[in-house]
Formats: sequence, C-alpha cells, structure tokens
Amino acid sequence: MPGTSPKPFVFILMPFEAAFDDAYQLGIKVACKEAGAYCERVDEQIFQESILERIYNQIAKADIVVADMTGRNANVFYEVGYAHAIGKRTILLTQKAEDIPFDLKHYPHIIYGGSITSLKDDLKKRVKWYIDNPERMRPVVAEELEFYVNGQNLKVNPNLTLTINLSTSWTFFVDLHNPSDRIIDLPAIELGFVFPAEMAEPAPRHLSSRLPDSKYMPMLRDLRRLLPKSWLGVSFNLTPTGKGTAHRCKFVSFTEMGARELEFTMWLQYERRDDESVPF
Repeated sequence: MPGTSPKPFVFILMPFEAAFDDAYQLGIKVACKEAGAYCERVDEQIFQESILERIYNQIAKADIVVADMTGRNANVFYEVGYAHAIGKRTILLTQKAEDIPFDLKHYPHIIYGGSITSLKDDLKKRVKWYIDNPERMRPVVAEELEFYVNGQNLKVNPNLTLTINLSTSWTFFVDLHNPSDRIIDLPAIELGFVFPAEMAEPAPRHLSSRLPDSKYMPMLRDLRRLLPKSWLGVSFNLTPTGKGTAHRCKFVSFTEMGARELEFTMWLQYERRDDESVPF
C-alpha cells in the first residue's frame, strides 16, 4: 500500500522565458518526479500576494530549492541569496561554467551544457540523495567550528605572535575544534587561509588562488568528518619573505550556506638558524 505522507516539495527558481521551458518541463520536472518529489515554479501557482512575497513564501516552505543560474539572471541570483540566507538546501544548475561568478564558484553546480538528458540524470541523483538522507539536509554550520593556533582560540583572541626561521620553509599549524554535540561534515566545507603576498608564498602542494588584492588563498579540501567535541589538526606550508612584522590574515570557510570569515592579526618575529627546528 503506498504511503500517505506528502512528497518533498522542490521549488524552482529560473527565468520565465521560452528558452528555459524544455529544461524545466523535460528535465527538472521529470527528475524531481522520478526522485520521489514534486516541484513547481511560481508561475504555475495561483496566489493573491505579490509575486516577490509568494517567492519568499515558497522558498521558506520548500524542502529543496533548485535554481538555474544560466545567463546570470538578477532575479534568480537575488532569490538564491535569500534561500542561502535562511538555510535552505539549494541545488544550482547552469548551462555554462562561465556563468558562475567568482563568489559562487565554491558552490557545486550541475553544468548541463544544454543537454536535457544530462540535466535530468544529474538532478535526479542529487534530489534523491537529499530525500534519502534527511538528517544530512540540515546545512553545515561553519560558525560552529573553532580555530586554534598555538592553543589559542582565534575567536577569543585574534592576535598571534609567532617566531619563524627565514632559512627554512614554514609549516603553519591550525587545530579545528567541534564544540557542538553534532557531527560537522568537513567534506562539505572548503577551508582557505588568506594572507598577504608580502608575508609568505604558499608551497606548491597547495591548491592556491592569487587574489586581486595581492593576497594568496591556499585551500584545504578532502577533510574528514569532525565528531562531537573532537579535534583535527591541519597545516599550511609557506615560505616566509621576511617583509613586515604585522599581517592581517583570515580563515575563510565555504559551504552551501555561503562564506564565513575569521580575521586575525599575525605578528611575526624572524630569525635565521642552521638547524631545521622552528619554534611554533
């Protein structure tokens, strides 16, 4: 006997243009139905409030939000920002990778290149996974992470004084702490360490970005889960330049909810020695 519980509701954000009709009718709608959910766009609904109020209402009501970002439609971008702000599980689509702006490149996208079959198959898998794993639909809360350097909680005291050796490469150690009573899914977080180029250069082993304002951001990925109350040590390998003593740095954690920044000041004391040990 089929269950009587309502199907998960997927709300669709996309431009209301004829060019998107096939993607919606033959791709998105079919994918959601086959995954065991039902979906709607706001233009399919009957309502009395303003369209913006209706969209806010439906985003809040939805179990999952799917947004087609193709063409960088301003309305869709605005609505996705609202969905992220209230913690909705959001699946982003686009026909072209070039349509993903810098601020959204850390969010996973289904890039379907105009192929309805590719869109349907990939979206079906993503929606079904969310339905089959309801406990994982709660967004990762990067704010729950605590960052420690030398045993010092950066949120409590965002000032560090470190002594480093200019004769060797420098390993910058960080301890991540999960103070909460739930699992933090670190594979769903991308962690970056932002520092000025005048302070150091990242080691080649790091996947690093050179930011427009003369800063580096090496990334750490493929981190394991953090169990409740547990700790995890991570490290960044740098080559110090010996230029300047006080540097403004920050950790940036990227999740589907957006980016969280933790800024701190690093005071560096330089010395040269022949041995390989570096006090830290």
